[in-house]
Amino acid sequence: MADLDFIRDAILRKTLEDSIEYIYALFEQSKVDRQKKLYQEETYRVIILYVVSAIEAVLLYFYKVRGEKIEYVEYKFVQTLPLQYRHSGKIGLPVVVAVQEKMEKQEHQLGIHELVAFFRGKKLMQEKTAGDILDMNDVRNTFHFNKSRTQVCDLKRVEKALQLLVHTIENAPKSLETKG
Repeated sequence: MADLDFIRDAILRKTLEDSIEYIYALFEQSKVDRQKKLYQEETYRVIILYVVSAIEAVLLYFYKVRGEKIEYVEYKFVQTLPLQYRHSGKIGLPVVVAVQEKMEKQEHQLGIHELVAFFRGKKLMQEKTAGDILDMNDVRNTFHFNKSRTQVCDLKRVEKALQLLVHTIENAPKSLETKG
C-alpha cells in the first residue's frame, strides 16, 4: 500500500497494511443484507477498534521518529508532616513534602490520549481531528465489557472512523516537517 510508504519500519507498515485490508474485508462483509443487526453492530465495533488502533500506531510511530519526549512529574522521597500541619480545605488529611522529578514516559505508558495531546500541543493536529480521534476512542473502549454501550455503533460512525483513518495517514507525515 503506497499510502504507508512514509513508515520506514517495515514490520509496522506490514502490520498496518494487513490490518487495513482486514478492516476493508470486515466492512464489506458487514454490508451483506442477511447479517443480523447484532452481528453488524459488533462488526462495526471491531472495525472501530482496528481503526483507532491503527491511528494510535501511526501517531506513536511519528512520536518516536520525532525524538521528542512526553514527561510527567513523579513525587519522590515523600515525607508526611506532623499533624499540626493542615490544609484548610482538606481537614484531617495528612500534609506531605516531596521532591518533584520530571520523568520521561516510557512507550508502554503512552496511550492515545497522551499522543493526541502531544500532537495537539505541537499544533500538528487540529482540534476537530483531536476531538474526533478521542470520540472514536470512546467507542473503542466499549469493548471493555464493564463499559456502557450507549455509544451508537452504526454504519455512519464506521464511515466517519474510516475517513479519520485516511485523514491521519494523509496528514501524519507533516509532523516531521515541523519538528521542534
